[in-house]
Amino acid sequence: MKIKTLILSAVFAGSFALANAQQFENGDMAANLGVSFGWYSYGYGVSSFPAISLSLEKGIKEFDFGNLGIGGIVGYKHAKYDFYYGDNWSWTDFIIAARGAIHADVLHVDKLDTYGGLAVGVRIESEKYYVPVYPYGLNDYEKANANFTHGLFAFFVGGRYFFSDNFAAFGELGYGIGYATLGVSYKF
Repeated sequence: MKIKTLILSAVFAGSFALANAQQFENGDMAANLGVSFGWYSYGYGVSSFPAISLSLEKGIKEFDFGNLGIGGIVGYKHAKYDFYYGDNWSWTDFIIAARGAIHADVLHVDKLDTYGGLAVGVRIESEKYYVPVYPYGLNDYEKANANFTHGLFAFFVGGRYFFSDNFAAFGELGYGIGYATLGVSYKF
Protein backbone atom coordinates (compact mmCIF):
# COMPACT_ATOMS: atom_id res chain seq x y z
CA MET A 1 0.00 0.00 0.00
CA LYS A 2 2.83 2.40 0.81
CA ILE A 3 4.47 1.71 -2.58
CA LYS A 4 1.21 2.51 -4.43
CA THR A 5 0.84 5.74 -2.45
CA LEU A 6 4.48 6.65 -3.18
CA ILE A 7 4.06 5.93 -6.91
CA LEU A 8 0.80 7.92 -7.09
CA SER A 9 2.44 10.81 -5.23
CA ALA A 10 5.39 10.77 -7.64
CA VAL A 11 3.06 10.74 -10.69
CA PHE A 12 0.98 13.58 -9.22
CA ALA A 13 4.09 15.66 -8.42
CA GLY A 14 5.49 14.99 -11.91
CA SER A 15 2.28 15.99 -13.63
CA PHE A 16 2.10 19.14 -11.49
CA ALA A 17 5.66 20.00 -12.48
CA LEU A 18 4.78 19.46 -16.15
CA ALA A 19 1.68 21.64 -15.78
CA ASN A 20 3.86 24.50 -14.57
CA ALA A 21 6.58 24.13 -17.25
CA GLN A 22 5.96 27.19 -19.44
CA GLN A 23 7.33 28.22 -22.81
CA PHE A 24 6.25 31.83 -22.13
CA GLU A 25 7.32 33.09 -18.71
CA ASN A 26 7.29 36.26 -16.66
CA GLY A 27 9.64 38.80 -18.31
CA ASP A 28 9.59 37.15 -21.77
CA MET A 29 8.64 39.22 -24.82
CA ALA A 30 7.23 37.76 -28.04
CA ALA A 31 6.53 39.33 -31.41
CA ASN A 32 4.10 37.65 -33.83
CA LEU A 33 3.72 38.26 -37.56
CA GLY A 34 0.60 36.60 -38.92
CA VAL A 35 -1.63 36.13 -41.96
CA SER A 36 -5.36 35.89 -41.23
CA PHE A 37 -8.21 34.13 -42.97
CA GLY A 38 -12.00 34.11 -42.88
CA TRP A 39 -13.15 37.68 -42.21
CA TYR A 40 -14.79 38.48 -45.55
CA SER A 41 -16.09 36.14 -48.24
CA TYR A 42 -14.65 36.64 -51.69
CA GLY A 43 -16.30 35.99 -55.02
CA TYR A 44 -15.86 36.54 -58.73
CA GLY A 45 -13.80 39.59 -59.74
CA VAL A 46 -12.07 40.01 -56.38
CA SER A 47 -8.50 41.07 -55.79
CA SER A 48 -7.35 41.09 -52.20
CA PHE A 49 -4.34 41.99 -50.14
CA PRO A 50 -3.97 39.25 -47.51
CA ALA A 51 -4.92 40.20 -43.97
CA ILE A 52 -1.75 40.72 -41.96
CA SER A 53 -1.18 41.41 -38.29
CA LEU A 54 1.69 42.27 -36.00
CA SER A 55 1.41 41.72 -32.26
CA LEU A 56 3.75 42.14 -29.33
CA GLU A 57 3.38 40.65 -25.86
CA LYS A 58 5.30 40.75 -22.57
CA GLY A 59 4.92 38.32 -19.68
CA ILE A 60 4.17 40.41 -16.59
CA LYS A 61 2.82 38.16 -13.83
CA GLU A 62 3.15 34.53 -12.79
CA PHE A 63 0.23 32.66 -11.23
CA ASP A 64 -0.11 29.07 -9.99
CA PHE A 65 -2.07 28.16 -13.15
CA GLY A 66 0.00 30.08 -15.75
CA ASN A 67 1.49 33.40 -16.77
CA LEU A 68 -0.20 36.67 -17.74
CA GLY A 69 1.03 38.49 -20.82
CA ILE A 70 -0.09 41.90 -22.07
CA GLY A 71 0.61 43.72 -25.31
CA GLY A 72 -1.01 45.00 -28.46
CA ILE A 73 -1.91 44.16 -32.04
CA VAL A 74 -2.27 46.05 -35.31
CA GLY A 75 -3.82 44.51 -38.40
CA TYR A 76 -4.65 45.44 -42.00
CA LYS A 77 -6.86 43.95 -44.72
CA HIS A 78 -7.95 45.21 -48.14
CA ALA A 79 -10.28 43.82 -50.81
CA LYS A 80 -11.47 45.17 -54.16
CA TYR A 81 -14.36 43.95 -56.32
CA ASP A 82 -14.57 44.73 -60.03
CA PHE A 83 -18.01 43.97 -61.44
CA TYR A 84 -19.41 44.11 -64.96
CA TYR A 85 -20.18 47.47 -66.61
CA GLY A 86 -17.58 49.35 -64.56
CA ASP A 87 -19.07 48.91 -61.10
CA ASN A 88 -16.41 48.47 -58.45
CA TRP A 89 -16.05 48.55 -54.70
CA SER A 90 -13.07 48.56 -52.35
CA TRP A 91 -12.88 47.95 -48.65
CA THR A 92 -10.08 48.51 -46.13
CA ASP A 93 -10.07 47.28 -42.54
CA PHE A 94 -7.53 48.41 -39.94
CA ILE A 95 -7.47 47.33 -36.29
CA ILE A 96 -5.47 48.45 -33.29
CA ALA A 97 -6.05 46.85 -29.91
CA ALA A 98 -4.59 46.05 -26.52
CA ARG A 99 -4.38 42.33 -25.72
CA GLY A 100 -4.04 40.25 -22.59
CA ALA A 101 -3.54 36.48 -22.45
CA ILE A 102 -3.13 33.71 -19.89
CA HIS A 103 -0.46 31.19 -20.90
CA ALA A 104 -1.11 27.77 -19.36
CA ASP A 105 0.31 24.37 -20.27
CA VAL A 106 -3.06 22.68 -20.75
CA LEU A 107 -1.94 20.07 -23.33
CA HIS A 108 1.37 19.11 -21.66
CA VAL A 109 3.27 19.05 -24.96
CA ASP A 110 6.97 19.89 -24.85
CA LYS A 111 7.83 23.17 -26.70
CA LEU A 112 4.14 24.19 -26.97
CA ASP A 113 2.83 27.45 -25.46
CA THR A 114 -0.98 27.46 -25.24
CA TYR A 115 -2.92 30.59 -24.33
CA GLY A 116 -6.27 32.30 -24.36
CA GLY A 117 -7.11 35.95 -24.03
CA LEU A 118 -9.00 39.11 -24.78
CA ALA A 119 -8.42 42.07 -27.13
CA VAL A 120 -10.00 45.50 -26.72
CA GLY A 121 -9.52 48.31 -29.25
CA VAL A 122 -10.92 49.89 -32.42
CA ARG A 123 -11.71 48.74 -35.96
CA ILE A 124 -11.55 51.40 -38.68
CA GLU A 125 -13.31 50.52 -41.94
CA SER A 126 -13.25 52.46 -45.19
CA GLU A 127 -15.43 51.69 -48.23
CA LYS A 128 -15.39 53.24 -51.71
CA TYR A 129 -17.99 52.67 -54.41
CA TYR A 130 -17.89 53.61 -58.09
CA VAL A 131 -21.21 52.95 -59.85
CA PRO A 132 -22.04 53.89 -63.47
CA VAL A 133 -25.02 56.23 -63.76
CA TYR A 134 -27.46 55.05 -66.43
CA PRO A 135 -28.90 56.02 -68.93
CA TYR A 136 -26.55 59.02 -69.14
CA GLY A 137 -23.61 57.08 -70.58
CA LEU A 138 -20.98 54.56 -69.73
CA ASN A 139 -18.45 57.18 -68.61
CA ASP A 140 -20.65 58.87 -65.99
CA TYR A 141 -19.94 57.48 -62.50
CA GLU A 142 -21.40 58.08 -59.09
CA LYS A 143 -18.83 57.88 -56.32
CA ALA A 144 -19.52 57.17 -52.66
CA ASN A 145 -17.16 56.88 -49.71
CA ALA A 146 -17.98 55.64 -46.24
CA ASN A 147 -15.80 55.48 -43.15
CA PHE A 148 -16.76 53.66 -39.97
CA THR A 149 -15.06 53.28 -36.60
CA HIS A 150 -16.24 50.48 -34.32
CA GLY A 151 -15.18 49.23 -30.94
CA LEU A 152 -13.37 45.90 -30.98
CA PHE A 153 -13.92 43.35 -28.21
CA ALA A 154 -12.54 39.92 -29.05
CA PHE A 155 -11.72 36.61 -27.40
CA PHE A 156 -9.00 34.36 -28.83
CA VAL A 157 -7.21 31.08 -28.17
CA GLY A 158 -3.90 30.05 -29.63
CA GLY A 159 -0.64 28.25 -29.42
CA ARG A 160 3.02 28.64 -30.31
CA TYR A 161 5.23 25.68 -31.13
CA PHE A 162 8.90 26.51 -30.54
CA PHE A 163 11.44 25.09 -33.00
CA SER A 164 14.26 26.68 -31.00
CA ASP A 165 14.54 28.79 -27.84
CA ASN A 166 13.42 31.88 -29.76
CA PHE A 167 11.57 30.92 -32.97
CA ALA A 168 8.06 29.46 -33.14
CA ALA A 169 5.12 28.95 -35.47
CA PHE A 170 1.80 30.14 -34.06
CA GLY A 171 -1.90 29.78 -34.74
CA GLU A 172 -4.89 31.58 -33.25
CA LEU A 173 -8.65 31.29 -33.51
CA GLY A 174 -10.92 34.19 -32.64
CA TYR A 175 -12.36 37.43 -33.83
CA GLY A 176 -9.97 40.18 -34.96
CA ILE A 177 -8.54 40.84 -38.41
CA GLY A 178 -9.65 37.28 -39.31
CA TYR A 179 -11.18 34.23 -37.67
CA ALA A 180 -7.97 32.19 -38.01
CA THR A 181 -4.39 33.49 -37.99
CA LEU A 182 -1.19 31.61 -38.79
CA GLY A 183 2.33 32.98 -38.58
CA VAL A 184 5.75 33.10 -36.96
CA SER A 185 6.86 34.25 -33.50
CA TYR A 186 10.13 35.47 -32.08
CA LYS A 187 10.64 35.36 -28.30
CA PHE A 188 13.25 37.62 -26.71
